[in-house]
Amino acid sequence: MITKKQEDIIAYLTKNQQRWVTANELADFCKCTTRTIRNQIAKINERNPQIISSSQGYRIKKDTENKRAFGNNDDRKAQLFVSLLKSTDAGVDLYELAEKMYVSESTLKNDIQVLRKEIKNKNLKITIKEERIHLEGTERDKRRYMISLLYEEGDYQEKLKFHIQDMIGEISLNDLEQTIHDVLAIHKIKINQYSMNNIVLHFAISIERIRQGNNLKVGNDFKLKENSIEYQLSKEITTILSKSYQIEFFSAEVKQLALLFIGLQNEYLANQKESSLTDFVELRFIETLKEVLMEVKETYLIDLQDDSFFNKLAIHLQSLYDRSQYEHFTRNSSLLDIKTAYPLTYDIAVYISMLLQEKLKIWFNEDEISFIALHIGAYLESKKESGPKLRVFVDINNYHDFEQMNIQNIRNRLGEDIEIINVNGHKFDIQENDVYLTSNREKATEIAGAVYVHPILTRKDLDKLQKRVVAKMKSNWRNQMFLLMDRFVIEDLYFNQFDPTNSTPESIRKKMFNKMLSEKYVGTNFFETVEKRELLSPTSFPSKIAVPHSVKQNAKKSAISIMTLQEPLHWDNYSVNMIALVAISQGEAKEFNDFFETFIEIVSDPINVQQLATTESFSEFILKMKMLVEVDE
Repeated sequence: MITKKQEDIIAYLTKNQQRWVTANELADFCKCTTRTIRNQIAKINERNPQIISSSQGYRIKKDTENKRAFGNNDDRKAQLFVSLLKSTDAGVDLYELAEKMYVSESTLKNDIQVLRKEIKNKNLKITIKEERIHLEGTERDKRRYMISLLYEEGDYQEKLKFHIQDMIGEISLNDLEQTIHDVLAIHKIKINQYSMNNIVLHFAISIERIRQGNNLKVGNDFKLKENSIEYQLSKEITTILSKSYQIEFFSAEVKQLALLFIGLQNEYLANQKESSLTDFVELRFIETLKEVLMEVKETYLIDLQDDSFFNKLAIHLQSLYDRSQYEHFTRNSSLLDIKTAYPLTYDIAVYISMLLQEKLKIWFNEDEISFIALHIGAYLESKKESGPKLRVFVDINNYHDFEQMNIQNIRNRLGEDIEIINVNGHKFDIQENDVYLTSNREKATEIAGAVYVHPILTRKDLDKLQKRVVAKMKSNWRNQMFLLMDRFVIEDLYFNQFDPTNSTPESIRKKMFNKMLSEKYVGTNFFETVEKRELLSPTSFPSKIAVPHSVKQNAKKSAISIMTLQEPLHWDNYSVNMIALVAISQGEAKEFNDFFETFIEIVSDPINVQQLATTESFSEFILKMKMLVEVDE
């Protein structure tokens, strides 16, 4: 596997392939010594001779350019898309982007062609006008493609291990992880892989910091006592590492590492309650991090609202703040510019870092941002397989252990999408279950919706079962959306074909608020919080809908009030044909947001808004919405 530093060398030489580049210049760019440059170039040429050396310096062979410039083609594709996503209106200057990606203009144009083909069936389009690149399409389609790219980066666990190993050099990653595991096992503490990766990462950071001669300082008000289980775990591990690798862990470093073990005493509870978390993390950091993660959800449609992730990142933020006050930042030599490994995850980390720096009035460098990216990547990996499961009841003759063999085959085919239940002749209510699988023809005939299979499952049986499971999952999701729509889109709050003559956006918001107030969905302070949100950023969209809402979840009951207009109304930057005033009750927030995400996806498309805005009654509006939900599956 090519290392990050080798990718940097190749990228820089590719960009400057028309001239000789000295070892000193490369060393400055890669932030390393000229000796490291010579060694890395030798390793590159061992795998694929592509760099020429002379007394004048180094040059890359011209036929190398399209093989590897800024990472690989997928990396550049992701970076290109994010650049266009963030600059939709103005577009991106072709030459400036080529400079940023360390590629020639011709390579960038080739990458644009590749991305054009990729998004052709995603309802997106790339155009170039006067040397500026533009991305065209609906917000929904752009975000959907961005999220698909994010998960394509995937394999975070393996990449994380590779980067940690690169960081700790000759120290074995497996030995480091095993040392931590063995100490935890002695204390009867269980841990999942996400938590282990997080702990190993921070020990690697600590090792790198010590090697650089940066000794961490912690004030006298450090609240973790030396007789605590967390401190003892850290002390035991660092003592073993000190003896094995001749590394001296100072007291402040041991205390800081001890924070990683908070909440692990009981199984793998990283869900530390906030009252306990404030013993180690300043309250202002906790509150700021909550705000930042909410903004990430709104901007990227990525939900990072998880107790385990939050507490680990909060502790990391406290440590980062302490380093910014007392010490130089840890230079992350192996993870520098980690966006080449996970460009979109890194983009989210940059956004988080920007918000933290603004809100907390601190500054930290790109090396520190890369650690936040790894927190996000490891968390996304831990959640990747999560999702709703269907209950599949298996009622198959167990002659010669056929049933167990069949169950294993089903698991191999359907993976984590289902929960398999053995019927074993017990009575059950088919209405309470999702899929009933049987090798009994009589039962298959009697029970509606049953799936008949052979005693030994064939490939066709598995295909049939998989189709039924997929169809059932879609049906369950669709029915859930219909129920939530009927619950939250309220007929008494519906305004049909309202005439906006002499009306303003504010007067319309007031009219819709008054109706919500009279129907007891909101209190008197709701309108003030809606107007506050509107001042922060207008809620009209290019798809010709406005979705005003409060800055708080302060409604008495969750609801959406719909108003369709006889003619367009100018609402800040856009004309709108429809308004959806949203009220969210904190107690109903989770269920409401499940539906609201689908609602926003639908109304992000101007064609959908046009169809909804021209309906003549509430019943027609709901019917059209349900039809669009089915199309959106």
